[in-house]
Amino acid sequence: MSKYRLITRSDFDGLVCAMILKELDMLEEILFVHPKDMQDGMVDVTDKDITTNVPYQPGVHLAFDHHISEKEMKYINYINKPDAASTARVVYDHFGGEDKLKISKDILIAVDKSDSAQYTKEDIINPEGWVLLSYLMDARTGLGRFKNFRISNYELMMMLIDYCSTHTIDEVLLQPDVQERVDMYRKHEKLFHDQLKDCAEVIDDVVILHLKNQDPIYAGNRFYVYTLFPEATVSIHEMWGLKKRNTVFTVGKSIINRSSDKDLSLICKSHGGGGHMNAATCQVPNGIADEVLKDILEQLRA
Repeated sequence: MSKYRLITRSDFDGLVCAMILKELDMLEEILFVHPKDMQDGMVDVTDKDITTNVPYQPGVHLAFDHHISEKEMKYINYINKPDAASTARVVYDHFGGEDKLKISKDILIAVDKSDSAQYTKEDIINPEGWVLLSYLMDARTGLGRFKNFRISNYELMMMLIDYCSTHTIDEVLLQPDVQERVDMYRKHEKLFHDQLKDCAEVIDDVVILHLKNQDPIYAGNRFYVYTLFPEATVSIHEMWGLKKRNTVFTVGKSIINRSSDKDLSLICKSHGGGGHMNAATCQVPNGIADEVLKDILEQLRA
């Protein structure tokens, strides 16, 4: 079977997609990208590429996704299933599922749970097992901002592709480079809690986290805010983009108070971003950030 470069996000879903392609002997190399770079055409692609969970680019061999914001696109090489819980599940089903693949069902259940945010309050406050690993690998948790780990996040991801295939989750969490990140996550828990309390602004049922003036931004999972503000149905994280060149807004629905019916992908798409109905993001010029935040709020409250 031919081998391909996988272009994906550096997260748990990307890891499991890589594990599936490796089992199929289709994986030659991996490129981890930010979705915005794909959207802006900054990543050169060829027919030797497979993409997962990033904006579609023509010219690739296959593109897998489960984003509702891209559901109208119809291409022969574009496999998008917005009803799927994860992109890894789309890849798994496309290549024959359990009839053809030996990847652990526990991992598939975990990545579905992670990517569709089907977490309990206990999962948020006291994560264990695959839930904890998914937080450690989520860029939004923020461990990547801290550079004092023995190996880089890229090296960790590459190691875990093989390691997760042959070890239990308890063994994975005890692997020294994973354990190093677990220790930092635990060390930051109280600091993260206090920081969220300090920088939060609640407007009706929306909680805004003003993170631009927070240095450092401590590591913590992106759902924790909903345990502090259970009345909120939506959160907006406002933070600097790379090198403060722009402003990033990540908008997400509470997984504790699930009463919002807004399509967040449409709201962010109106500002050049995108995502899912329940979680989306956009990057905007700094000069119009206040105006964009106001518009996002108005759309949420309409």
